[in-house]
Amino acid sequence: MRAYSIIVDSRLMGARLPRCLATLHEAVRRYPAKVDIQVIGTAENARLATLSRRFGGRFIVCDYPTFGARSNAIARLTSADILVFLSPHGRLRSNWLAEVDKLLEHQKWDVMTFQPNHPPLMASLRRLWHVATPPGTLCIARQWFERIGGFDTGLDDTAHEDLVERLRACHAHIMKVSL
Repeated sequence: MRAYSIIVDSRLMGARLPRCLATLHEAVRRYPAKVDIQVIGTAENARLATLSRRFGGRFIVCDYPTFGARSNAIARLTSADILVFLSPHGRLRSNWLAEVDKLLEHQKWDVMTFQPNHPPLMASLRRLWHVATPPGTLCIARQWFERIGGFDTGLDDTAHEDLVERLRACHAHIMKVSL
C-alpha cells in the first residue's frame, strides 16, 4: 500500500467535521503507518486540536484565506505518495481507502474523484439548468499534483473543479467513482 495524506479543511467541512473524522479513523485504523490525517484550521483552536488528536489526526494552523492556498501549504508539508482532499459533499464508506489503493495501484489511475450519488432525475435537472455538480473527494498522485502546480491559490469554493479541469487538459487518467 502506498502512503496517503488525507487533508481535511475544517472551514470547508464545518459541522460535518466530527462525523468525517470518525469515518476516516475507522477507515485508516488498519493502515496506521501508511496514512496520516492533516486537519487544517485558520486559527489556534483547542477544540479542533483535541478533536483531531482523538481521531488520529494532526491539527495544523494555516491562515491563508482560500482553500487552494491552505491545501497547497499543507501538501508541501507531507511526503505521502497520494494526497486526498476531502469534500463535505457525500459520505465515504469505511472500505474506501482499500478501493482507492487498488484502483490507483493496479489500474494505473492518476486521479480519482468520489462524487455524491444523485438520483437520475436530479442529475438530469443539473445538466438541463447547467448547475455544476458539487465537488467530490479528490485523490491525486503527488507527482501529478506537483506537475500541475497544485490548486489555484486564489480559488476557494471552485478550487477542486479547477484542478480537475487542468488535470484533464494535461491528459491525466481521471476516474469518477459514485458514493
